[in-house]
Amino acid sequence: MRQMQCTAAVTLAATLMAGSAQAVVVLTNGESINMATLMGQGSDRTVIIDDKIFHFDSLTSTVFHANDFTLTAFVSASVNQWGLHNVGFDLIGPFGDGTPGDGIGHEMNLQYSVAVRPEWYAQDVRLCDTHLTFNGSAFGSGSYARVDETVWDLDTNTFLGALAVYDHAGLFQRYEDEKNWCDIHGTHGYRAFEVNKDLKFFARTGQDFATASFVRQEFSQMMAPTPGALALILVGARSATRRRR
Repeated sequence: MRQMQCTAAVTLAATLMAGSAQAVVVLTNGESINMATLMGQGSDRTVIIDDKIFHFDSLTSTVFHANDFTLTAFVSASVNQWGLHNVGFDLIGPFGDGTPGDGIGHEMNLQYSVAVRPEWYAQDVRLCDTHLTFNGSAFGSGSYARVDETVWDLDTNTFLGALAVYDHAGLFQRYEDEKNWCDIHGTHGYRAFEVNKDLKFFARTGQDFATASFVRQEFSQMMAPTPGALALILVGARSATRRRR
């Protein structure tokens, strides 16, 4: 189980900031904030959800309006073998191609970072997996609803990889994608990720559609091995290698 527990006093203290900037927002599971409020002038653009800090750098679109969308905190009910929850958020709102048949898709780009809160990082909590889910749907040949995202190690500016979910007119579909960067890159976890998320919807004719109402982002995590445990892991790996020779 976790070695630390958030208290109401800690949560309240985390919302207080000096100056005129909007306070850091603290959300519990299921609580929401309007995206226009979050991204508005004077906002700190920072949201604390459980043991994670999310900072939203930019939300850009020529067709979607931030006021129509909300960010809702997500904390999984279950925990993993380290007693840690998956933590993330849902983007909820009327995604879609609002002018089908005009030959122009509708797009939104969201860039943000996610980091382990310092007090949890000191307790060896590390990021590992990135999970992406949506309920997109598209109809009509050439029409599509999709979300593509790239993930970077924020501390080293190293590209880790990409995820994608999509519905291409019912012909090619994937509604969930996930990557375990610890396994892929052979590491014992990360402090922070930078994520660039691109949401695209295109309805080719006036009779087609491309829509979605939510996109979920969640991150799973691990407890980094202590130096002694890591040494044992390395010794075991070397022994296994020698046995295979």
